[in-house]
This record gives sequence, C-alpha cells and structure tokens, in this order.
Amino acid sequence: MRPGDVLFERFRIGAGLKTGGMARVWLADDLHSGETVAVKVLGRDYWSSSYDVDERSVRSEAFNRFERERDLLHKFAGPGIPRLIDFGRFRGEPCLVMEFIPGKNLRDFLSLHRPSLAAAAAIGVQILEILDRIHKGGAVHRDLKPQNVVLADNGAVHIIDFGIALPTDPQATRYTRHGHTPGSTGYMAPEIIRGVKTPTPAADLYGFGCMLYEIVTAKQVFKELHDRSIEDQHRNDPPPRLDPARHPVGADLADLTWGLLQKEAAGRPSLADGLEVLRRYLPRLGDLAPSPRLDPDPTLPFREGRDSPPVTAKPAPVQRQRPAVRRRMMPSRREFGDLLDAAEDELMEQRPGPQAERVVARLGEVEAAWGPRERLVVRGRLVRADRARLEGDWPGAGRLYRTVERTPLGAKDVDLLLEARVGIAECLVPEEDDTKVAFGMWKAVVVELRGLSRSSSKLHWRCREFAAELAESGHRDEVETMLSSL
Repeated sequence: MRPGDVLFERFRIGAGLKTGGMARVWLADDLHSGETVAVKVLGRDYWSSSYDVDERSVRSEAFNRFERERDLLHKFAGPGIPRLIDFGRFRGEPCLVMEFIPGKNLRDFLSLHRPSLAAAAAIGVQILEILDRIHKGGAVHRDLKPQNVVLADNGAVHIIDFGIALPTDPQATRYTRHGHTPGSTGYMAPEIIRGVKTPTPAADLYGFGCMLYEIVTAKQVFKELHDRSIEDQHRNDPPPRLDPARHPVGADLADLTWGLLQKEAAGRPSLADGLEVLRRYLPRLGDLAPSPRLDPDPTLPFREGRDSPPVTAKPAPVQRQRPAVRRRMMPSRREFGDLLDAAEDELMEQRPGPQAERVVARLGEVEAAWGPRERLVVRGRLVRADRARLEGDWPGAGRLYRTVERTPLGAKDVDLLLEARVGIAECLVPEEDDTKVAFGMWKAVVVELRGLSRSSSKLHWRCREFAAELAESGHRDEVETMLSSL
C-alpha cells in the first residue's frame, strides 16, 4: 500500500501514521464523506517472525488476530472505541478502515502536561467506563498502555488497538505463538508475564493501575535496571505506593492505586471500586478549566455535561470546506451480477485478481441495499471466501464459508449452501490436516447434489476440483465412485 492508492474505491491513502507489531496504520480520505479515517493493514512484510515456527503458522495467527480485532470493533461499537467503517483486502493484504480520532495519545499528552487531580480523574473514569463495556462484553484488552489511549480534541477518551484482545471465554481459541507473551513492557500484568493462558479482566485493571500511577507521578511504576528487567520487577517486586504527603491525592486514591498493582489478580479492587473512588475527584458541571494550557482537556466532558446535546451556533451560509457528497444510487443488480461472473471465472483459474477484489470492495454496499440473504450477495460472500482460501488464509476462509453456511437461504439457493460446505471441507485439510472429516463433508455434498433438480456449474466444478485433492490424500477409489454418479 502506498500514498495515493484508493482502497475499496472509496478511501484515498495518505500519510503513514504508525507501524507496530505486524501492522501499519495509514491516514486516508473518505471520498464519500470527506472525513479522515485510519486504515490498519496487515502487510506481508510484517509477517516475518524471530520465533522458531514456520511461516504458515505465523501468517495464520496474524490473520486470525486481525479478524478477531475486526469482530471486537464491531461488537463494542460505541463511545470511547473507534468506529469500524469497512474491512476487506487490498492487493491481498487484509485491511480495517476505522474512525480516526483527532487528538493526542496519552503518552504524548503526559510528555507535555502534568495533569491536575481533576484531569487525572477525568481520564481514569473515562478509561474505566470503556473497560467496563469491554469486560461485560466478554473480552480483555491485554495491551492497555498510554500509547493505546487517545484523548480526542473534545476531551473524550478512546481506547484503541484491539490487536491482542482476547475473549474471556476459556473455550475461545488463543492465537499466541509458543514462547511469546502478548502485551507491552511496563504495563503487563504479572499473570500475563507468567504465561497464564486465560487472563481475567483484572489484567486490564493492573495496566490501568500502572497508567494511573504514571499520570499522578509522571513516573512509571518500575524502570529498567542494569541487573533486573522490568518484567521481573512487575512479577516479583512490591510496587511503589502513592504518598498523600508527597503527591496531590487522598488516601482513598493512594489505596486504590496500590490495590490495582497487586501481584495476584484476585487481590485487586473491582472496576466498580475504581469508578467509585475516581468519581469523587471529578470536576462539576460549570467548573472552570483546570489549566488553560491543557490540550486536549479531559475535564471538558464533565464540566460541560456529557449527556447534554452540544450547543451549536447558527450555521453560516458557507460551512465546512469539504467536497459535496452525492446521494448514492441503488446498486445495479445486472452490473454486480456481471462483476460476479467475471470474478468467479477469475477464481476458477486459481488466481485471485482485480475482479474478485472489486466484488469484495462492493460487498458492504450491496448487502446494505439488498440484505444478506439476496443470492447475489451470498455469491459475493463466497467470492470473498474463495479469494481468502486461494491466498492461503485457510482459517479466515473457513470462517467466511461458515458464515455463508449459517445464512438462512431458500430452497432455490441450496447450491450456494453446498458450495460453502465444500469450501469448509477444503479448508480443513491445510488448517487441521484432517482429510477424513473433509472427505465425509465432501461426500455428503455430492450425495445432496445428486438430488437437486438444478444447480450451478460452479458447484459441480468445485466438487470435482476438491475431489482431485482428496484422491491424492488416500481416498481415490471412493472419490472415483462418487464422481461417477455426478
């Protein structure tokens, strides 16, 4: 991806915002709305690993985490979390298009300001309110740190980067390479450093405690020593305690911060306890700003009233200098159908190309217009899954096929359901090395296909295409017998 590229026929890429982990974030202009957005790209050049694992495993983990981040952004849409605008692939690279939050991250903010107690409480309360929604929704962020907290220009706090967030369901799949501990040095809970596989929301509260200590003192809880790593200190050393005689805090806030930094998760205060203490220090409606130089001012939402509608001036004759946005026309079924035909022909040649990319770019538009059960939309979703499979993203393709399989379709669309099942079976082979189950699923599809009065030529081709792979995996005689009946 380069500046000037247009993503999904809508987002013009601009400057690079940051690079970290396995992704890069770009700024982009939304050509429909005129707003600035953030585009997170899982680039192929970020898939390399210093760990002793094969490249396919690293790539699969990266895809899975990226899809999980997309799902969590969608699930937790609301105040304090950037809005997910679009997603898909661009030249084979998975992309998330998100709301861009103008402002400063907490690391940059703290490098310029020493917040008053009211400002510290305003930041802390907003962080905890967002965490409360995340935790009640069944997830742990796992990477809470100043760089992942953004103070918007209007003083509202946002938590960003759900790249290593984890469902609290113990049955959820963990995408963590052996020997790799997810999280950031200096804010990682001791239990995560020790390698616990299912951290509780208390792990986020530890990271919050580290930030709260830093907001008040302008110092991190621990610093690197020549003979002791920060991780070792977080795991074993008692934390420093806020002293009301030296720091502008009450005993209750000192006790809260100390409690949040306890080594054992069970010994930390609850999120509700944290809110109860911090809300005592919030500014009141109508209070003056704590400092005219505080930019952004996190107390602003509390001093002006967060639940009140914003007071706006009478519009001037000429408003924002943004391009005019036309009302979008209803998409053409014939045009999209022709595009699907071209994309399916392209994929049948085993090479994802520009037609499949155009289908994926328009999926959100056509699904919004016609609904998820429309045959053309389902065909488009199958194209998206086929493209992911051919690019080697078997776990991601498997999930996309399963999404189609779960869609309630009518009798006239049963061939699309069967096509999805063939895709699921095909993804099982490289993903789980399970040809026995894959053969059973394929066989069931062929049996059902025999009974259809009409079916697509693509479904027949997909069955025969996968049959060749199954034959090479030890099922040749059974496959030939089944194919003879088609």
